[in-house]
Amino acid sequence: MDEKEVSEMQEEMMTVLVVEPMKAPYVKNIPNELEDLQQAVGGDIEMTYPFDDKVGILLNGNGKFEGLPLNRALYDDHGQVYDVIAGTFLVVGLTEDDFTSLTPEQIEKFKEKYQSPEIFTLFNGELHVMKMPPEEAKKQKESRKNDAKQKNPAKKKNRSGDAR
Repeated sequence: MDEKEVSEMQEEMMTVLVVEPMKAPYVKNIPNELEDLQQAVGGDIEMTYPFDDKVGILLNGNGKFEGLPLNRALYDDHGQVYDVIAGTFLVVGLTEDDFTSLTPEQIEKFKEKYQSPEIFTLFNGELHVMKMPPEEAKKQKESRKNDAKQKNPAKKKNRSGDAR
């Protein structure tokens, strides 16, 4: 490959922040192509621009209707929740007319902002949001995984390999 081809390949990739439900965010390089972006969020993409920074949130536009797990809340200038994102979302940089890589400063800012997974409860008709330390989220996920294994133990096989 010559330098031009390498440069073009690098231009097609962008560095984004991936935020999954109940997990700490992580940095990932993904192609700036519709299919790849849809795959990353698990469906049709929708953009929202909740920040003054040159970043946007790319999310699954049907996440709530599809019953995806609630992920993170969006807050107004007064700290009040005005929406909740369901499913995995990406924080992406913005140019005048396209998505682009996040800067190192943007990565740090939004990594910190979304570091703690959130738990959502409805009590007396009001939505309550609690931030959970990422370590606790990891413990709970492992606990749920172990509970599922205990409820559905693998069938034992006899010497011929048939399930009993």
